[in-house]
Amino acid sequence: MNDHDLEHQSEESLEELLNKTATLLKQKQETRRRTAIEQINAIAAEAKITVTIKGEKRSPQTKELGEDSAADKTYQHPDKPELTWNGSGQPPKWLKTLIKSGRDKSEFEVRQQLESSEAHE
Repeated sequence: MNDHDLEHQSEESLEELLNKTATLLKQKQETRRRTAIEQINAIAAEAKITVTIKGEKRSPQTKELGEDSAADKTYQHPDKPELTWNGSGQPPKWLKTLIKSGRDKSEFEVRQQLESSEAHE
């Protein structure tokens, strides 16, 4: 559609075109953003690092990334997988013992253990 065609359109038709264009632009921008986030997360996972993307929400029930609480994570004993903790309340004795021995709580996050096992496959 060229400028000459637009000049002959009714206001209603131009409004409709404007709304459709705005919607399409937002969809394209969101697709580009999602693709970029997926690429960033893939690179971060490969490098075994955590990234925070401002404004990226995980779900309506959780806080924005970068504002994690322990309750947002699940922890698992390294030798006894049946022992887990959801991060709510006081840590269990097994986790307190491991932390006192110099280990870092983040070592026992289920997500990190899955990444480690994938790296060995």
